[in-house]
Amino acid sequence: MPEFRPSRWPVRALFPLALTAILAACTTPPPAPVAQAAKPVHVLPAGAAQALAQRFPGRHVVSDSHGPLLAAGVDDVAVVLDGSTPGEFTVVVLAPPAAADGGWRVIGASRPIVPGCAQCSVSADLAPQALYVRVIRTDGADFENFTYQFAGTDGSDPLRLVGVTAYIPSRAGDPASHSFSASVDLLTGQRTDIVEESGSDGATTHRERQGSVPLRAPIAFDDFTFTADALDAETRRSAPAPFDPAGTLPAAAVDALRERFPRMTVQSQSSGALRGEGRDIVAVLVPADRAARAGAAADAVVAVLLAQPDGSLRLADVSGAMAHACPTCDVQVQIARHTLSVETTEITPTGSVSTDWQFAFRPKDAPLRLVGLRTETTVRGGDDGTGRRSTVASTNLINGDRIEVTDGVVNGHRRRSEQRSRLQVPAPVLLTDFAFDASALGNDFAAGPDAARLSGS
Repeated sequence: MPEFRPSRWPVRALFPLALTAILAACTTPPPAPVAQAAKPVHVLPAGAAQALAQRFPGRHVVSDSHGPLLAAGVDDVAVVLDGSTPGEFTVVVLAPPAAADGGWRVIGASRPIVPGCAQCSVSADLAPQALYVRVIRTDGADFENFTYQFAGTDGSDPLRLVGVTAYIPSRAGDPASHSFSASVDLLTGQRTDIVEESGSDGATTHRERQGSVPLRAPIAFDDFTFTADALDAETRRSAPAPFDPAGTLPAAAVDALRERFPRMTVQSQSSGALRGEGRDIVAVLVPADRAARAGAAADAVVAVLLAQPDGSLRLADVSGAMAHACPTCDVQVQIARHTLSVETTEITPTGSVSTDWQFAFRPKDAPLRLVGLRTETTVRGGDDGTGRRSTVASTNLINGDRIEVTDGVVNGHRRRSEQRSRLQVPAPVLLTDFAFDASALGNDFAAGPDAARLSGS
């Protein structure tokens, strides 16, 4: 792959700026459109307006941005044009005359961008030697934000795709969901995942992980599709980063675990108020001979240590060993809102399956009991985005209420369906000796994407 790199601002230096802006702008879903006073915008140079009229007759400028894209000290122009059909947009980039007798010229025009809803939006912003195109897709209270970064080859056109940031906020009212972002430098393959969750005490848990993705052949701005699955391999959600490093356990916890599990190693852990207001601890332990394999779930056990009035820790509930059916699954634990969440994630050739098992004390002096189950199944689509779908099934095991939501992308358009039902409440399932096998709860509690609902058949 031939290397192309902006000559002044490295891509990795611009990602923190872009990600900060995204997180600041997108912590809540975009509000419904309301009448607002028009914001002042730059006046398009006459030559730029003429070039647009010649190339795109009858189209209107929705928004514009000015800045030095190709050369320092020379302002280029990026505009978002309305489409020939409602809900369609085109991003156009223009450069000023290169010589005294020249005129403004179009140096890039995107394919039609169709976000897929009346509340969706497309915007373009110029920064020093970088063009950012942001596509926000909404579905009720849920939305997803993709910011694509383009730059010239050695500071000149044509523009190439050099980076992407995907951001999805947590679902309102869903304590098991987290905000998520993935930023990828397409020149180096470096990927940064960030997961953030706000606890009931107002504190924010921030987890970050560095990784890499295979490099693609260069993608020209004019050829990029801007569909939701255009860069699915780069932006799909991966297994969660650890909540806490294993090396921060108090000495009392280490001693208690070592006595009960002398041949096992702590792989991940979390602490918080689980039963009372003290610092309870949950830890995932794996056999020492496979501790180097990050996230491996086979034979892993979940152990809970409860804080005592005298400040000591008591080893309480201990799960059974996790099944061998998923030896490479990732397993994480978290204590939040007096609930223990154990999340197992399996990455498959076609997508991923993530299950969040939620335990709580009912009442406080009883053993930990499974009170909720949330399963998210994701199936990746093809190169054209067709077939992408995810199914999230959330079940309250106290009253049997179940909600199953299926999202999918068909021909670039998002389709969503929701089903509510009430299941028969199973007998209490205790953490003690539980092997995290969904089949023990019955077939009704498994999530299954319904392709017929997405295809409209």
